[in-house]
Amino acid sequence: MNAGEALLVSDPWGDVTRLDDTATYTTAWLNLAIQGLGGSAAVRESVLVLGAANVGPFHARALWPEGQACSPELSAACERVLAVRLPIVQRTPSAGAIQALPIMVGNALIGVVGVRYAQAQVPGTSTDWLRWGCGWLAARHASSDSEDSGALRERLMVGLDLMALALGESTLDAACQAVVTEAAQRLGADRVALGFVKGSRGVRVAALSHTADVSRRQDLTLAIEAAMTEAADQGRPIAWVDEPDETAAPDIVRREHQRLTREFGNWRVLTIPFSVTVDGEDDREHGVFMFEWSPDRDASEQEEALAATLPSIVGHALIMKRRQDRTWASMLVDSIKREAKHFVGPRHTKRKLAGLALLGFLAFCVFAKGDFRVSGDARLEGRVRRMISAPFDGFVASAQARAGQVVKQGQLLATLDDRELQLEASRWTSQQSQYTQQANDAEAQRNLAQIQIAKAQSDQAYAQRQLSESMMDKARVIAPFAGLIVSGDLSQQLGGAVKKGQQLFEIAPLDAWRIVLEVPESDIGHVRVGQRGKLVLTAMPDKPLDFEVTLVTAVAHAEQGKNFFRVEAMPRSNLPDLRPGMLGLGKVTVGEARLIWIWTRNLTDWMRLQAWSWLGV
Repeated sequence: MNAGEALLVSDPWGDVTRLDDTATYTTAWLNLAIQGLGGSAAVRESVLVLGAANVGPFHARALWPEGQACSPELSAACERVLAVRLPIVQRTPSAGAIQALPIMVGNALIGVVGVRYAQAQVPGTSTDWLRWGCGWLAARHASSDSEDSGALRERLMVGLDLMALALGESTLDAACQAVVTEAAQRLGADRVALGFVKGSRGVRVAALSHTADVSRRQDLTLAIEAAMTEAADQGRPIAWVDEPDETAAPDIVRREHQRLTREFGNWRVLTIPFSVTVDGEDDREHGVFMFEWSPDRDASEQEEALAATLPSIVGHALIMKRRQDRTWASMLVDSIKREAKHFVGPRHTKRKLAGLALLGFLAFCVFAKGDFRVSGDARLEGRVRRMISAPFDGFVASAQARAGQVVKQGQLLATLDDRELQLEASRWTSQQSQYTQQANDAEAQRNLAQIQIAKAQSDQAYAQRQLSESMMDKARVIAPFAGLIVSGDLSQQLGGAVKKGQQLFEIAPLDAWRIVLEVPESDIGHVRVGQRGKLVLTAMPDKPLDFEVTLVTAVAHAEQGKNFFRVEAMPRSNLPDLRPGMLGLGKVTVGEARLIWIWTRNLTDWMRLQAWSWLGV
């Protein structure tokens, strides 16, 4: 369970806050904390150490698993945290990572929680989960010194109520406004302000109690932002009372807090910065709560201590809601910043290596050159396609071949019915014999005129006979050359009539090919006659065919909503298994170009076209 999911599960914490017995409370708190960290699958052991603020003595109040003694390594880590008052993380690959966090109430140390994990690395969200849970311990400690059990539960329920109020609102602005207004009423504060750190611009106020509109132009808002930034820069809570305080730490700068109280009249100011891990332990978001009490209604010790613990509880919910309300542009910017921080910051060796590899690849693409090729769907055609047509009107007598068959030169393809032609030839033969006999008789009578007429009629009959015999020869349809019959099947038309000039067969040679490429109009400007390329046919993907461009047509045709230009090419080699109509993909080698341009040219051209369409540039 991560920190964001944990914030949505508030009922178990509410049950824990209702426990009166301290021993039962600490045991239940530690069990619930371990459950949020992943239970026995992620945690080996844990200990909760508590004592009087700053002075102790500090004792182990709860152990997990119950009845198991704390290991020396975890005890040493907790003792070190009590000494330095800072979180400690020890990465031990063999024994598991150890994490120990101090439990603070304001500037007072009340204890430490230590955890040994099963893995060698501390989970990324474990710190936020433990800090959020420590807020409940701090709130109970702040209230338990001088209040009875009923008042104690009431104080602890303030944190739950404020967190539920933050999660119940639909937007970040509404959640922030509701939280600060309710906190001001519950703590008797004159004013409660909430701000978030926004990069180098410092803290910007997100909400002021009892104020619906926060204007950057108001002097009060600017003064509050300056005081919040002062606390956020130092990373420590700042308490200021408008009177000399000899117990105040001399190393804390309070100049902006002093100016705020003197110029705007409040008596006591308590500023608490908080932070949440959002994407890995190196990426955190920060916020600041500011509580102000007027001279007429000063804060009690319990209210001030409870105010110091509320940011660690409610701040997490507000940070998560703030991230959920981001726009897509903000998410993109945050992602870029996060990756840049991982790239230049410590650790994250794998990301750095991956980033360097990516940069190297981009540099290679920018400076390296490669073959720029224009591709298009290709089709194989015969260079010559001979049409065989019907020589005369007639009927199909027989069919010896059809489309798809390979034929030899002179091979019979089909025959047409020539019986009428045979009769016609016989008639003209008989006519020729008669005219010849008439010419002989005229010659015997020495009739010169009749001789000339008879010979002319005989020659005419001979010519008609020759024509009929020629047409009879054409009734046999034969292949003009060796090749493949591309179209034509008369086997289904036996006895059927054909008209003179009707196409019977189409034959393409097997040794003369032409490649037709369909080149998109976006690439046709790069194609020139004489360029070479390769064709890979679908039927023979393992045998690329070299070709050379011979013709680039200037007329486009539309297909599937796009314009294509017909480009013809001649194969520079031949394969024995080629057939007309084979499809494939052809690529024309244009020349060398940078790889980045080759891979992005289509996108670049599209963007230029859109820019011209919308902006005219």
